[in-house]
Amino acid sequence: MIPESLLKKHKARIVILKKDEAAFQTGDPATNFHVVKSGKIKMVTYSDDGREFVQGYFVDGQSFGEPPFFNHMPYPSSGIAVVDSEVWKCSYDSFMQLLKENFEVHIKLTQVLSGRLVYKSIMLSELAGEEAEHRITTLIEYFRKEDGPGSDVIYKVPYTRQQLADMTGLRVETVIRCVKGMEQKGILRLTDAGKILWGSSTDGSNRKRRST
Repeated sequence: MIPESLLKKHKARIVILKKDEAAFQTGDPATNFHVVKSGKIKMVTYSDDGREFVQGYFVDGQSFGEPPFFNHMPYPSSGIAVVDSEVWKCSYDSFMQLLKENFEVHIKLTQVLSGRLVYKSIMLSELAGEEAEHRITTLIEYFRKEDGPGSDVIYKVPYTRQQLADMTGLRVETVIRCVKGMEQKGILRLTDAGKILWGSSTDGSNRKRRST
């Protein structure tokens, strides 16, 4: 989304994170704009009993942790490296100057943040009471549209069962059971490696059982 040449020009620096290391923790002041250079970062909150809820995963070229940065608020969640990662960090004043000088980046960032608001709205309604299968379907359909493949293209879900559980508020055992049941119904297919393949027939309304 933001060319690395612009980040370098505006004095951004690269921070190297080991797996499970934090770019920031809940309660830290949001003084830098963060962009993943390589690897994967998850935004995560924890319940009082230690249960983890993942609000999103971010990979190469994606920014994360923006709302508190723009509002001068402490982080409500932690940004944790899922794998060894490199992250760009750009100070508030430098990033504001970058936006002033590059209107196209400003517009793109606004579109990205708007899309995330839509995602949060969708998931809040799902978590309010929808059944497990419906939650999983809604989440996968959102990411399929977000990643851009056409409705007639098979979508290879880039998340593990555990990650789907973390994003839907379900237990991993529930997700495993639901995915298996959805495969039996013909809603999705599983590869030999266990990856989920999601196609145009999985729209939640016209589900057909695969021929056997």
